Amino acid sequence: LPDGRLGDIPDAALNRLGQILSRWGLTPSGTEGFAKAEVTRGGIDTRGLSSRTMAARAVPGLYAVGEAVDVTGWLGGYNFQWAWASGHAAGCAIAEAA
Repeated sequence: LPDGRLGDIPDAALNRLGQILSRWGLTPSGTEGFAKAEVTRGGIDTRGLSSRTMAARAVPGLYAVGEAVDVTGWLGGYNFQWAWASGHAAGCAIAEAA
């Protein structure tokens, strides 16, 4: 729906898309190593997330972590630490809710 709205897509189609995407496998072919590792900027505004669980305030059941969130640290491991810590927080919250 290039000119449509996400809200106009039927739930069944969204559920099917979710199933397809969650089964989609990606295999990295290599890296340039930590010396060339970078970070992206932008992402989901932190004000829209719970700082304890990383859950989206506006969309129940949606969690955002790592570089999907608008958090940027200096090079040198800070962004890795953010990715691990936010992922851990979300994972614990999801497990607790299950």
